Amino acid sequence: MVEKTGTNLINRCFNHLPVRYRGAAIIAIPAICLFASLAAWVISRDGALQVYRQIDKSKTIIIHTNGYLKTLLDAETNSRGYALSRNPIFLDSYNQAINRLPSIRNHLERSLYNQNQKKRYQKLEGISQRLIASLNRRNQLVQNNLNDILNQEQEKIVLTNKANMDKARELINQFQEAEWRRLTENQNRFDDLYRTTNLIIWGSVIMSIFSYLAAIYLYSNLDWRLQGQQLALNQNSVLLQGIFENVVDGIIVVDAENCIENLNSAAEKIFGYTANQVIGRDLGVMIRERTEADHPITWNHEQINKMKVFSALAYIKEQTYLPVEISISTLPTDNRKIVIIRDISEREEAQAKLEANIKELSQLRLMLANANQNLSDRNQELDQFAYVASHDLKAPLRAIANLSTWIEEDLGDNIPLENKKQLQLLRQRVNRMESLLNALLDYSRVGRMQTEPENVDVHQLLAEIIDSLDPPRGFTIEIRTEMPTLMTKRLLLRQVFANLISNAIKHHPRDDGNVYISAIPTDKYYEFQVSDDGLGIAPEYHHQIFTIFQTLQPRDSKESTGVGLAIVKKIIESEGGSIHVISQVGEGATFSFTWPVLENQ
Repeated sequence: MVEKTGTNLINRCFNHLPVRYRGAAIIAIPAICLFASLAAWVISRDGALQVYRQIDKSKTIIIHTNGYLKTLLDAETNSRGYALSRNPIFLDSYNQAINRLPSIRNHLERSLYNQNQKKRYQKLEGISQRLIASLNRRNQLVQNNLNDILNQEQEKIVLTNKANMDKARELINQFQEAEWRRLTENQNRFDDLYRTTNLIIWGSVIMSIFSYLAAIYLYSNLDWRLQGQQLALNQNSVLLQGIFENVVDGIIVVDAENCIENLNSAAEKIFGYTANQVIGRDLGVMIRERTEADHPITWNHEQINKMKVFSALAYIKEQTYLPVEISISTLPTDNRKIVIIRDISEREEAQAKLEANIKELSQLRLMLANANQNLSDRNQELDQFAYVASHDLKAPLRAIANLSTWIEEDLGDNIPLENKKQLQLLRQRVNRMESLLNALLDYSRVGRMQTEPENVDVHQLLAEIIDSLDPPRGFTIEIRTEMPTLMTKRLLLRQVFANLISNAIKHHPRDDGNVYISAIPTDKYYEFQVSDDGLGIAPEYHHQIFTIFQTLQPRDSKESTGVGLAIVKKIIESEGGSIHVISQVGEGATFSFTWPVLENQ
């Protein structure tokens, strides 16, 4: 089952390849097997050569170390014989052994291939140098007939030479043991590579047979697929012919010279000509260019070759013109073109209606823009009027207040108590009027004051505001969350917080009330909340409290201008934020407002 699934997968992958790739695969499979076999043989051959070189090196080192040891033994033996017999023949043999030693050293040194061998060789060189120096010393004493000195040093020289020879023999034995082990290992590797090479050769033969069979199978599969594709092409040709004849749009096939070769039934219906009447004729006979004045002219062939989709006029048999949309596609094989024609008369009627509606909407938008501009101008005029009126009315009010004070001072104790109360009431009304004018002046200034943004520590700002408001002794104002430091207009943010906190204190029914301040950060703004545990506000008044001069309590019972929250709302909205209140009667109130974060923060 697994083998069948694998074969099906290979067939699917092979069949999805283009024909030229499949043909290349049929040729490539035997070639790849051949090259793979050759590469494997070359690699195994190179490995065998490397192992053979290592074997040769090991043999060379063993031979040269034997020669090195033999030379040292010859030198020591002849030196001892010369010392005992005084015969010059021993001295000549000694010199011959010493002269052979440099050549043996050079060959041995060139054969070394790792650090351990080089370290052993350096030790061997040191020992041999000391041995030769001792032998030369003894030979010199014999040549100079210094028998007394020779007799004194003879025992020492003999022992030293014996110790050096023993060390040299030990080091050379270590050399040879290591090389015999390496020689054995490399010989085993060489045998393994020999067997591997034989396996590769037989494997190559088997792979070649299978690759040949695979190539035959793939070639048969390709031939069967090509026959199936030819059958499918014939069927598709019939299908395309059916689509060509039954499609709603008109289709005309033209040659490289824009002469008509064929057209479908839809094109015959659009133009009113049969295929026999127009085949071989120029395309310009049936399609005319559409100028701005809709005057038909003969179509330019160069423009047809350049343009792909365009609007034109169809010249129909009744010598009238029908608006159509033309789409031209060039076939890459023989430069023939397929011209698709679609009747767009209904669409153009709808387009004309749409353009009329767009023109009407444009006029309405212009009228709306003018109305918005007029409204903006009126608002500016009202703000200017409020500013001027509130500023100019302050002087008469101060004069009235001062005049009532002077009258009271001039009459002194002669003024009746009732009249004194009336004068005090007059001054209270004047002060209230002045407060209203000040509030109106502040309201008109919102949005007209130019202040530069700065880094503001909101926690420090709140501390300054709370200190300036001087709440009652038992009143608690708590900052519940960490406050940010942000780039903003300090004066405006201070005015918002001061109004909200002072309102919470002013309208609280108790002197031991609580006010809570918190901040919630978001990506583009901070949401600040000022909450209290006061009387609360009924939901029906939530929008009314932000209207200028609106208060929920009589002005005589609670001194208030009704402008503070209106100023707060205007400041926040002028900065791009918003404010709303969350409250129920008896549950306190929470004023929540958003304050944008400037982009350069």
